[in-house]
Amino acid sequence: MEADQRRQAIKDYLDKAEEAVVARTLASAFNVSRQVIVGDIALLRASGIGIVSTPKGYIMRSQIEEGVCESIVCQHLPEETKEELYAIVDLGGEVIDVTVEHPIYGQIRGDLTISNRLEVDEFIEKIKNNQSALLSNLTEGLHTHTIKAKNKDRLEKIKEKLKSKGFLYE
Repeated sequence: MEADQRRQAIKDYLDKAEEAVVARTLASAFNVSRQVIVGDIALLRASGIGIVSTPKGYIMRSQIEEGVCESIVCQHLPEETKEELYAIVDLGGEVIDVTVEHPIYGQIRGDLTISNRLEVDEFIEKIKNNQSALLSNLTEGLHTHTIKAKNKDRLEKIKEKLKSKGFLYE
């Protein structure tokens, strides 16, 4: 298969996928290395294809943009991250991303697409296993999330819950 054909096939594969797909799955499906897939994804993005890289794999941007989204500003200690994320997903919200304002680099954003407790637990475990730091560690816990919910009322309930826990920055 030619490289252009493979890239189109990767796009088609992701268009049909119901959840994020890891690079090694794509590599196996197209009989190439994981690094080739990473390069193909970069070229697809450069051509304007909306592919998002999340901790769970690649997903088409159109699949994560359905529903009502709002940016909320939070601040808490690193050890409260799990509680914050549980508060959001328990009320039917999805944490699309996290953004911090860095004094040197400006905005730094990470795609998350976390929508249930299992995904929260996997995210927290990944942070621990990779000995990584949360982006919010760069800003004394201050960060912004894009939250998606099925409607505006649900978003308001999520914000109320975060406020009651002292996580919503006002």
